Amino acid sequence: MPERSVHHDTVVVERVYQASPERVFAAWADPKSHGDWNVPGNGWVIIESVYDFRVGGRQFSSFGPPGQSLHHSEGRFEDIVPNVRIVSAGTMHAGERRMTTTLCTVEFVPEGKGTRLILTDQSAFYGDEKASDRKQGWGQILDKLGGVLK
Repeated sequence: MPERSVHHDTVVVERVYQASPERVFAAWADPKSHGDWNVPGNGWVIIESVYDFRVGGRQFSSFGPPGQSLHHSEGRFEDIVPNVRIVSAGTMHAGERRMTTTLCTVEFVPEGKGTRLILTDQSAFYGDEKASDRKQGWGQILDKLGGVLK
């Protein structure tokens, strides 16, 4: 039997932050704040970014090590409920090669005086990237968010 050309997987990453759901949501909603922490990889930077945070709004970023735009992602916001959830859909590329198509849901759940953030990434993987890579990348990003929220 030939190997499949697409693999589907769901990645769930959770973090608890000592910040209110309003504050954690605001870190996602504000383009400047979002750009401060939403890039995977140690030492990686965002080269270019468009962040139109509204239902139907476009998001685009290219990122990689300084001076190297290795990856880019683009998508749109499908659903936004302030301080409760954000749902987006999009694709990620390595150079010109499409790596994944993703539906991503971020939930902001009050927990004590803080927030439990639950990120659910449902992706079709087209080749090189695996769900374990995605989970590691989201983990790095959410850890950076935690640093911004301190």
